[in-house]
Amino acid sequence: MADNEDCPISRLRLISMINRDSHSFIKSRLGDIDINSGQFPLMFLLYYHDGINQGTAALKLNLDKGTVARGMMRLEDSGLIIRKKDDHDRRNYRLSLTPAGRLAMERLHEIRAELESSLVAGMSDEDRRELDRLLQLMHRNVSEVPDG
Repeated sequence: MADNEDCPISRLRLISMINRDSHSFIKSRLGDIDINSGQFPLMFLLYYHDGINQGTAALKLNLDKGTVARGMMRLEDSGLIIRKKDDHDRRNYRLSLTPAGRLAMERLHEIRAELESSLVAGMSDEDRRELDRLLQLMHRNVSEVPDG
């Protein structure tokens, strides 16, 4: 867990570095797709949950509603998604990918696969399963800590 014996890197710092480097990786490969790395998970959510409402999207991504709304407005301006008023709750929007958004997803799937492959390079299948288990445990542990 240490760079060297004189300067240990904490787990929290390593997680932060992996997150930052992952965003840089994504950004470097987006090319002419008009999204940023922060909108990357929004696109995948819509790909797998067509018609999801913004509030549910915020919950699933563990983001505040304002962040999701701003991201979705930018994706809409880019022509990658459409936001349509919810027929049952006019205060909310239903979100869907446009044909251009579905086309962009082909490249986003490639980028995600390349990133995931890079992240686990050199790990055995057993290592990967253990990593997944430990990351899920860490997430559960931190999400259960009361705010305050």
